[in-house]
Amino acid sequence: MIECKNIFLSYGDLKVYSDFNMNIQSGENVCLSGDSGKGKSTLLKLIQGYTTPQKGLITVNNIELNAKTVQQIRNQIIWIPQNIYLPVNNGYELLDLMNLSENAEKVKDLLYQLGLDKKIINQDFKEISGGQKQRVVIAICLSLDRPIILMDEPTSALDEDAVTLLRNTLNSLKDKTILSASHDKKWLDHIPRIVKL
Repeated sequence: MIECKNIFLSYGDLKVYSDFNMNIQSGENVCLSGDSGKGKSTLLKLIQGYTTPQKGLITVNNIELNAKTVQQIRNQIIWIPQNIYLPVNNGYELLDLMNLSENAEKVKDLLYQLGLDKKIINQDFKEISGGQKQRVVIAICLSLDRPIILMDEPTSALDEDAVTLLRNTLNSLKDKTILSASHDKKWLDHIPRIVKL
């Protein structure tokens, strides 16, 4: 499903990857682990074509990632970023921004699974906690229902109960390939496969 082959990436004298290889099968749940600065977020950007390696090959669902195929690959991916600074005031505005207004009911169901009142989709982001906002964004992203889910530090603003609910929600989704990046032990303890960077 996702293969990185002989990846080399450097920024000047800083070598991020040298002959890096990784193969994730369809339906696997994998987490990238390692200290800050080890390239976890960078690898997620590489897979989406936002960063390009100097050498090596990336394939997603048997499609080689290049300038011609990058949009086709991104259309198969749900991307849940770590930073959720958004030019909108609430969940409904974010749905509009992403052209997902028709997904509102699905989002409300996901919010409930994540431990939130469905009405929170209307609340101003300034009036809710960082963890609540993170879960609203996660619910909206998951409503896309694409085969691959990439998540950067998905538990950064979540307490232990919210982490459990997120894990249960992801486990309830069928036929998803999940790749997250985290150094949160609460998260890592329940991931079937860890790739240490």
